[in-house]
Amino acid sequence: MPDTIPELEEIKKLLRQEPRGLSILEISRELEIGRNVTAKYLSMLYAAGQVEVRRVAAAKLYTLAHRVPVSALLGLTSDLIVVLDRHLRVVLANGAFLAAFCPRRIDITGRSFEVFFPERSLPREIEKMTGTALRGHEGRCEIHRESDGSSVQFRAKFVPVVFEDGAPGVTVILEDVTREVEAARSLEKALEEKEALIHAIHYRIRNTLQTASSIMHLQTSQLNDPVARGAIRATEQQILALALAHEDLYLSQNSDRVRMEEYLTRLAGTLIGTYGVSPEKIAWTVRAPEIEMPLELAQFTGFLLTELITNVIQHAFPGSMTGTMEVTIDREQSGAYTVRVRDTGVGIPDGLAIAATTNPGLSTVRLLVERYLNGRITIERDSGTIVTITFGGDELLTPPPEVTSAGERA
Repeated sequence: MPDTIPELEEIKKLLRQEPRGLSILEISRELEIGRNVTAKYLSMLYAAGQVEVRRVAAAKLYTLAHRVPVSALLGLTSDLIVVLDRHLRVVLANGAFLAAFCPRRIDITGRSFEVFFPERSLPREIEKMTGTALRGHEGRCEIHRESDGSSVQFRAKFVPVVFEDGAPGVTVILEDVTREVEAARSLEKALEEKEALIHAIHYRIRNTLQTASSIMHLQTSQLNDPVARGAIRATEQQILALALAHEDLYLSQNSDRVRMEEYLTRLAGTLIGTYGVSPEKIAWTVRAPEIEMPLELAQFTGFLLTELITNVIQHAFPGSMTGTMEVTIDREQSGAYTVRVRDTGVGIPDGLAIAATTNPGLSTVRLLVERYLNGRITIERDSGTIVTITFGGDELLTPPPEVTSAGERA
């Protein structure tokens, strides 16, 4: 709009003096110009958003518009905003855009958008998004810009606009997300370093425990007392269960949850191999699909299963008897776990309770399940033996310290 027309300023000055509004006739009389010319000037001001019109009876009253000019609105945001015509030439830009792309604050109206990029040509993604906006669809992309040795990252939004003459245009809104991107990269790097450290810790713990297990194995071979050898071997196997859990975490991408199927497969295989049991004597399987446990609970479950698997190896198949062993873990939607060891061996004699059995392993398992898991253990005799442990949740309980006969806490 040609703001240089003096009559336009006279009309606005007149309307400031009459905030209730004036009609075309009243304005034409005050300015001593024709009604048709006055109507033309008012139409120009109305199209520019500088005046408003309302109808009172048969007359139209014009008042100054209370809308904030677009250029003023653009200055209220920290985002970089530039309006482009259909040829991607600058129509309007806010102060934030000028400060970032044109520090000298020269007039950039009419300049091509591509001159603000070091290559003097639009990056392919920007060219694609501006084309999308000119066809009436909003577009978004990330823009990376190098300037004066510094790197800036923008999140760009391309909004279609239509000018007064009906021509299409594009409003480009650039949000500086450099700090956000750098913070995300720093966090990602820190997480990678943390994961590497945790994996290294699991690796060292595994090696330490395996070394301790090997030392105990050597000591066992030097003992003649079968009771002492059995006790050391049991401790060796429990240390091995700890080591295998750390090995699973070291090998996996997850640093705090153990994949139980892989873990128990290695545990059962190692125990079978330790006792020199051939696949022909005991055919065994492990099934725990998609089951993962926190490290502490996984190791505790490994302790329990070490006792149960060892019990099967030592007692279920005497002499030349052969059969199968299956170890399974299932989890219900409520979060409760069911751990089961099934074998087709000779079975436990009828009427023999766990607490009364001469096998200390089963008694230990019952005590641990009840005290630390608040769970229960059952034994079924069905073509062998089925030992089932049920408990809920991923947390181990911490039982209160026991009081001895002397009144001291154990």
